[in-house]
Amino acid sequence: MHYLQKILTGEWVDPITRLPNSSFAEAVISELKNSEESYHVLKIRVNFSSTNPEVKTFAISRIAAVIKHSVRIPKDFVCRSGEQEFTIMLHGVSDNDVEKIGQRIKDSLQYLLLTYGNEKIKIDCEIDVEKLGGAR
Repeated sequence: MHYLQKILTGEWVDPITRLPNSSFAEAVISELKNSEESYHVLKIRVNFSSTNPEVKTFAISRIAAVIKHSVRIPKDFVCRSGEQEFTIMLHGVSDNDVEKIGQRIKDSLQYLLLTYGNEKIKIDCEIDVEKLGGAR
């Protein structure tokens, strides 16, 4: 119940993306490690160059939308886990499907054309996959 309260009060919500934040991701991942069911965790590090805070905020919010639309909400969790990092927790998918989801996200972000004023923003990303749970 305290998880729900922290989400509802905004304590575990990222203000830019409105996604659960890194504290939420850490709490859930620690629970999943001991789960009898298997889960996959994708850690996505996005890269783009801009020193303008407004451009960074704009880009992160658009990147979050692309990632969120690439998974099965509400079955999968998408969290903002760092300044330019996202974590996705997937349940009930095969290793092959996880690779396809990761590639789909990577392709979507690389083809994303963002413009803020006169600035064109090119997105690149790296995705690491970890399997959790399955304790018996």
